[in-house]
This record gives sequence, C-alpha cells and structure tokens, in this order.
Amino acid sequence: MPQLEVYCTVSNCHFWAEGEHCTALRILITTDDVGDRYPEVVDASSARDLVRQHGHTKVEACAETCCKTFTPRGGPEPAGSPKKREAAARHLKTVF
Repeated sequence: MPQLEVYCTVSNCHFWAEGEHCTALRILITTDDVGDRYPEVVDASSARDLVRQHGHTKVEACAETCCKTFTPRGGPEPAGSPKKREAAARHLKTVF
C-alpha cells in the first residue's frame, strides 16, 4: 500500500514537520460550515459522530473546507488524545 503524503504550511502546528509534512496519524477535513459549529476539541476522533449528526457534507470549492486536526505547537492536547476525545464527546452531547 502506498504511503500517503500530506503537506501543510502551518509551521506552528503540533504535527508540522520539516519539508512541510503533516505527521498526524488521523486528519479530519470537513466543511467550513460544520467546522465553525464546533470548538477546537472536535477532531479526527470525532468524525463518525459528525457524520451521524450531519451526514456526508458537500462543497463546491476547496475554499469551503477546513482541517480540524490543527493543534498549536506547545498548546493544548494534540488531536486524538484521550483528554481531547472526552471533551469532544461532552461537547457533541450538549450541542444536540
């Protein structure tokens, strides 16, 4: 199976590596509309919950999408960490 290469220019992200590579094991990309509804705690580990609540989303252009995997370097827990998954689950329950 070929290895996936993900490139990112956001150098202050926890997952950014030299050569503009993203080192995240899981990445959540969604629509700007869905991304705007949820706090930073919603990330790749929340993908199934997002699909259950919103279905599969469609966009017309690249500019309508966002990466929800971003975590500031030296900032809060990285995407997929146990603390972040718990916070996302609590938030998703309160929204709906």
